[in-house]
Parts: sequence; C-alpha cells; structure tokens
Amino acid sequence: PDELKAAFGHQLTREDWLAICGIVETYGKMLFSTPLIAVNEAHPLLQELKSELEKDGRVFSFLCGHDSNLASVLGALNVEEYELQNTLEPGTPIGGKLTFERYLDAEGKAWYAVSIIYQSTQQLRDRESLSLENPPMKGEIRFEGIEPNADGLIAEEDLLNRFQEAIDAFDTLVEDYADAEKAA
Repeated sequence: PDELKAAFGHQLTREDWLAICGIVETYGKMLFSTPLIAVNEAHPLLQELKSELEKDGRVFSFLCGHDSNLASVLGALNVEEYELQNTLEPGTPIGGKLTFERYLDAEGKAWYAVSIIYQSTQQLRDRESLSLENPPMKGEIRFEGIEPNADGLIAEEDLLNRFQEAIDAFDTLVEDYADAEKAA
C-alpha cells in the first residue's frame, strides 16, 4: 500500500505507471496474442473451454490459468479492442478471469455474456476483500464480426462457431504458412 515502496523509491505518476504497464502489455501481446501465436498457444485450452461450454447440464466450470492463457485465448478468438476501467493493465489484468455466462430466452435459445472480471489497481494495492459491497471490476468482451443482440448478448451458435474456427485454424497452420513461404 506504500506508493513509494511500490515504485521502488521513485515518485511515479499514474501516467508513469501506465507507460510501464504499456510496455509489459505490448510484450505480452507480441508474445501471446498475435494471431499465429495465439492460435497455437491457446489450442488445448480452446478445446477444453469449448468442451465445457457444450456439456449438457453444466452449471459451473472453473479452469485456472495465467494471464498469458487469457491473452492467447482472447487473441485466438478475435476479440475486439476493449478498455478496462480502474486498472493499469489494459488487456490482461493481474488475476483476471474470463467468464462465459449462459442465458436462455423465452424460446429456449441460448445466449452468452462474455466478460473479464478483475480487481481494480486500488483493490489490489490495498489487498481488499471482494464482496457484494466491494465487487470486482467487469469488462465486456465483444468479438470481431459477431453482432450482439439488443441486450448485448451473443448467440451460443456464434460463440461456439468462433471457438471452432480458432480450433480449426490450428490444424491448418502448417499448410497456411508453408504455402505462404512458397509464394514468397
């Protein structure tokens, strides 16, 4: 909680912290989120996530990973750019969770809300317990080329198709890049 100790004895402004975190975030994006790398890195996790989403009677599933897992999954699924509030890490905050909430409409069609749940920088620094009175932050995730409904939800079919596209992209990596290398 001591700002000077957190900055290793330096007086850093919020802009300084954002610049430092921007370097780390850029490194993470290059290492885990570029399309070719993301599809490769996220492949086993994408298969497991899709399997969980398709399980009949599933009420709750919990898979644990690292921020690099989060970055590669989001990169492989072609998410739109997003901005998270009250955090220094713009893309994959410390301890972030990717959630898939499933809802059924009156006709029985399934829809999903996809979000990143995370603690604010202040909650982390102050080691605050999360509760209903002190909830975590929540950022909505949108996918390129998938239009949400009026409630901001995406159709289950669209979400599962996006997962399958990312899984299939892994299987064609060697072909696609071998052909590109031959053309060059």
